[in-house]
Amino acid sequence: MPFSLDDERYFSRGEPRKGVRPAFTGSLVVLTIRDLSVTYRDGVVAIQALDRVDLELKAGQILALVGETGSGKTTLGKAVMGLLPKNAGQAGSIKLGDQELIGLDERLLNHLRWSTMAMVFQNGAENLNPVHRVIDQIAEPLIHTLEMRPKEARRRAESLLLSLGLQLDEALRYPHELSGGQIQRALLAMALVLDPAILILDEPTASLDPMTKSFIARVIVELRDRGKAILLITHDLDLVHSIADGVAVLYLGQIMERLPGRDLLSFPLHPYTVGLARSYPTLETTRDLGGIRGDAFFRTFESGSSESPEVKMPQTASARSPGKPYELQKGCLFRPRCTQGIDPCGHEAIALRTVGQHEVRCWRGGIVQMLELQEVSKTYGDVVALHPTDLQIQAGEVFCLVGETGSGKTTLAMIAAGFLKPEQGRRLFDGKDMDQWIERDYASLARQVGVIYQNPAESVSHRFTVFDIVAEPLRIHGAVREKMEIKDRVLRTLSDVHLPTDDLFLKRYPHELNMGAIQRLCLARALVLDPILLVADEPTSALDPSVQAKVLRRLLDLQIERGLTLLFVTHNIGLARKIADRIGVMLAGHLLEIGPAHRVLAHPLHPYTRFLLQRIPDQARRTKEDTRRASKTGCPFASRCEQAATICFEDYPQGIAQDGFSHTARCHFPLRATSGGHTQTITTEERRGHEFSRDRF
Repeated sequence: MPFSLDDERYFSRGEPRKGVRPAFTGSLVVLTIRDLSVTYRDGVVAIQALDRVDLELKAGQILALVGETGSGKTTLGKAVMGLLPKNAGQAGSIKLGDQELIGLDERLLNHLRWSTMAMVFQNGAENLNPVHRVIDQIAEPLIHTLEMRPKEARRRAESLLLSLGLQLDEALRYPHELSGGQIQRALLAMALVLDPAILILDEPTASLDPMTKSFIARVIVELRDRGKAILLITHDLDLVHSIADGVAVLYLGQIMERLPGRDLLSFPLHPYTVGLARSYPTLETTRDLGGIRGDAFFRTFESGSSESPEVKMPQTASARSPGKPYELQKGCLFRPRCTQGIDPCGHEAIALRTVGQHEVRCWRGGIVQMLELQEVSKTYGDVVALHPTDLQIQAGEVFCLVGETGSGKTTLAMIAAGFLKPEQGRRLFDGKDMDQWIERDYASLARQVGVIYQNPAESVSHRFTVFDIVAEPLRIHGAVREKMEIKDRVLRTLSDVHLPTDDLFLKRYPHELNMGAIQRLCLARALVLDPILLVADEPTSALDPSVQAKVLRRLLDLQIERGLTLLFVTHNIGLARKIADRIGVMLAGHLLEIGPAHRVLAHPLHPYTRFLLQRIPDQARRTKEDTRRASKTGCPFASRCEQAATICFEDYPQGIAQDGFSHTARCHFPLRATSGGHTQTITTEERRGHEFSRDRF
C-alpha cells in the first residue's frame, strides 16, 4: 500500500473527556518559547542546560534543533512536554497557543500531551512496553482518552500503522520482535493516534537504514503539509537541509544561529554552525572530516549560588575538562573553540543579531574573511605573473590553489602572506589593511602568518641545529625572550608535529635528517609563533606517498586543533580534493574558477578545470607558450579549449558565471552539469558572431 496520510479515518477528531485544548484560530504560531532556562541540580552542583531560549513554531512548519550532544536539544523538547525530571528547575515561558504550560496543573498538562502535542523519543525500543503487543499500545490512548471501544480502537490503530508501512502481522508482535525501523514507525503512530497539532521528534532517523530513513522523512514532510507543527531534534544535518523550514543551532544551551533549513550546509554563518557543517559527511563530501576543535562541557556552578550561570566557563582553553575549576568569564560560550575570536568575544555577552535571513550570536556577525585580496597583480619585467585577482578566504577554512607550474599560484600565495608587494590592489588581513600594517609594525603581522616553502631542505639553514631553526622566529620577532620560555615553546611545537624532543635530536643538523623529518621541522618553524594564517606552498611535493600522507594528516590535525586558516598551494588536484573546503583554479596568472571543493570537482564550470581532472595527454603536450600568448587578450586556456570561439581569443571574460553554490568561473561559455556528464552551454544565439577557430594561433 503506498504511503499516504490523506485518509481522515486514520485520525480521531474527538475531544478529551476533561481539560483544555488551546485554540489556534487566527494565529499561525502554535508554540511560543520565551526566555526559557533549565537547570539540573545534583547536590551542591547545578548544570545549566538551557539559557534564555526564544523560539516560535508555526502550523505547517518544520523547525529543526541541531547541535552537538549535550547542547540542550532534548531538554528543550522535554520542557515543552512538561516531562523534565524532578531535579530540573525552569524559568521563562512556554505557551501552547495562548495557554501557558509552565506551572500548569499536571492533570491538564497530561490531557494536552495526548490531544494537542506529542513526542517521539530517542532510543525507541525503550519507550514501548515489552509485555504488550504493538497494536494494543497504539490503541490504548484511543480507549482511555476518547473512551473508544477496544475493537474500534484496534481497527483505527491498524489503519494508522498500515499507513506508516507496518503490516498487521507486524503490529501484532511484541516490541522485541521488531526491527529498529519498525519500532520507529510504531512510535510515530503512537504519537499521531490522537492527531496532535504539535509533534516533537527526537532523532527520528537515528540508526535507520537509508530506505527507512527516506520513508520517515517523507512522512514528516506530509505531516507538515497537513498543517502539523513539527519540532525536529536531530544530528542528521542532511535531513534538516532537505526538509526543514527553519533551524535553531544550540550550543551549551544557547541558540547560536537561526537560519533557513536550505542554508544549513550551504551558507552557515556562525563559526559553530560552519564547524558542524564541515564535520558532517554527505555524498558530496570530498575532504576528510575533521570536526570542531576542543570539547564542550556542561556549564556548572554551585547550587543555590547567586552568580549568573551564563558566565561559567573554563579558566583557560587548555583547562576544558570535567572537574577543572571554573571562573566567571562573560562573553561568547563558543569563544574557547572559535577560529576567529577577538577581545570582546571573551568578555562581553552578545545577543542574536540579524544578518540577512539569519540571526547570529556573534560579535563579528558570523564567519569573517580572514584574508581578502582585491584586484592584486604582479609582473616581473615583461612577464605578467599575476593578473588583477580577487580572493577571499574565510577564517578557519582550508583553501587550495591548484594549477599548472607557472600558473601564478606561488606568487598569489606570497602576496597573501605579505612577502611580496603587489603592483596594485588592496590586501586585508583579519579586516585590517595589510600594507599599512606592514609599514607600521611588520613584526606583529609576521607573527600572525606562518609560511611553509616548497623545498624544505632549501628553506632552512644547514648551519643551524634543529633547536635553533625552530627558535629563530621567536628570537627575531621578540615573541618570547626568556630562554626557558623559548625552550618550552620549541619543545611543545616539536611535539605537536610529532618530532622527538630529546637533547640528541635538538642538536642535530638538517643534513642528518630524512626529508620527512625536515618537512615536519619546517612545519614546526612555521607554527612556533602561533599564527592564525598558514600558507603552505607545495609542502609535500618532495615526499614519498607514505611520508606525504603522514605529514598532511598531522598538518590537518593541527589546523583544526589550533583553528588555523590554511592557504595550501598544490599542482595535485587529487590532493586538494582530500583536504580543501574550497578550491581556486589558476592558469597563466588568472584565477579562472573558485568554489566549494565538491562543486568544483564534481561540476566544474571552466573547461580548464575539466582538463585538469581528465588529464588529457595530447592536450597536455600543448606548449606553455600557447597559453601565454592567449592570455594577453583572451582566455588563457583558449588555445587548448576544445570549444573555444573567436571571442575566447579576443576578450578575457569579464562576467562571472555561477551555479548558485558560491561557485564561480571566468568563462564565456561555462560548462553545465547534466545527468550524463558535462556539456558546453553554447546555444545557437551565443554562437552568433563567435566564429569557432581551432587553428587561430
